[in-house]
Amino acid sequence: MCDPDAREQQVRCLLESWPEGSDAVLVGGYAVAAYGRARYSVDVDIAALDSTRGAWTRWLREHGLRLDRTHTFSTVRGPPVRVARWHRELVGLDLMTGGIRDRDSRAVVPEEWILRKPARVSIELLSGRIRARLPVVRLEGLWALKLLAGRDTDLTDLFGLSSRPVDLEEVRSLFDSLSTPSLERKLSAVRSRVLEDKLYTDSLSRLRLGSPSQRSNKAAWRHFGDSVDSVVFAKGRPRPSR
Repeated sequence: MCDPDAREQQVRCLLESWPEGSDAVLVGGYAVAAYGRARYSVDVDIAALDSTRGAWTRWLREHGLRLDRTHTFSTVRGPPVRVARWHRELVGLDLMTGGIRDRDSRAVVPEEWILRKPARVSIELLSGRIRARLPVVRLEGLWALKLLAGRDTDLTDLFGLSSRPVDLEEVRSLFDSLSTPSLERKLSAVRSRVLEDKLYTDSLSRLRLGSPSQRSNKAAWRHFGDSVDSVVFAKGRPRPSR
């Protein structure tokens, strides 16, 4: 079994040498850690401009990573979306260029939107701090990507960050611009999940926040649900019954 501390040590060494001026941001679990909710992540997720794919390929090879496979998806506008899976010893890394595509709805968040106004953060991991100030997807981008993924861990991550100020209108505007029947179904299903008691109790357990009966936890979950509502239920979108 992989030792998560040993993996994080290798990730820290890799990210300390992040190439400057690379037109890329961290997304996924390490982006969550950048906003103060450190947790072990299975791999490193990087979103980059399609035009920098060659430079990133050279950098990854220079640092000893090997390419496992690449998945390519055509888009209506803009470059194709590519997901390249790399690895070295304990480190797995996904390099996403051209945007980020949701498998279920096939919605594509454009690369320019993801890379807009990145935060610069020295990330505190469970095994130590990354000294370099890394470019991380802005909080609005993290909300969009986590809602689009919609897994229990993604929603728990957002709940853990839901007290932080964020422009949810920007996230809603993005989803409005990407709207298709399949995306509307996905977002409605995600909101329905937030209504489930099991996700509430599991999220509290994962985040070590105490009892589900605690008033502060109930209030925080209601606030989180209202925040999801403000993104998901634009005018005309049906609401699931409570």
